Amino acid sequence: MLPLVLLFVFNACNKARPSEEESSPDTSNTNISFQPNTTCPNAPNYGDSILYIQPTTGHYTVSPLNNTTVQGTYLSWPEGLDLNARTGVIDLSQSETGVRYNIAFVKTGTHDTCTSQLILGGITYMDSIYVMSNKDTLAAPIFNANPFAPPPCDASDDTDYPSNNGNGNNKCSFDDDAPGNKANDQGLRVRTKSGIINLKKSLADGVFGPNLKNGDTKKIKILYQLNDNSKKAMQKITVQLVYYDKVSNIPASLRNEITGKRSNMFSYQVYEKPRPPLIVVAGFYY
Repeated sequence: MLPLVLLFVFNACNKARPSEEESSPDTSNTNISFQPNTTCPNAPNYGDSILYIQPTTGHYTVSPLNNTTVQGTYLSWPEGLDLNARTGVIDLSQSETGVRYNIAFVKTGTHDTCTSQLILGGITYMDSIYVMSNKDTLAAPIFNANPFAPPPCDASDDTDYPSNNGNGNNKCSFDDDAPGNKANDQGLRVRTKSGIINLKKSLADGVFGPNLKNGDTKKIKILYQLNDNSKKAMQKITVQLVYYDKVSNIPASLRNEITGKRSNMFSYQVYEKPRPPLIVVAGFYY
């Protein structure tokens, strides 16, 4: 039971942002900041620690500012970054945004690996277990891989869905796919102004189908636009939802995976599999 206890102590103390159904979190760690590794002269430098996709009809790419006359090999982790191993060019149009990456350069003829970190601006959702009986029912987006960053979007309530003519506003617009392909059309209740997912309503509206059973899994894509440095470029994220009737039925391996991912997120670390974010919905604790 120890991993389970630790998981929910961590969950309770480190919510990314308060929802309408939760109390305010402890934000005593909001002064944590990321410091890129610049001690190695060949550490890839793209001009900023956060890159944003831009509106374009083709591919939007960004090149490193250094190593232009140095031969070597680029590599990155985790998966999701479309990186040219020879030139270091990143194709943001083909990459997973809202993720923190390590990018490395190995100069030809050496074994020196020069590493820096880079964030592709966008959203993700915290890997978490949400317990419906505890009124832990709202999943809020996280912006630019920073769980403490204030949202650039307006708050919204449970009337903010496409079925109520919700289509976002000038700040943020979520679930922008064509009618019939929207996340809301599949029962995932994503609010169009805030990007908050109402998991309780999603369950009630059949996101997993009419007959719930432990281990039910569904992956759903959400298209969105943000009026930030991405200038409302269309972006997408796929979330993975998993259902269990109670927390005690969730496999230990899944609980441990979520605990590790949350720890890495709150300590601004790169972790192995940031996509898709895991949203585990449980009816009860026991």
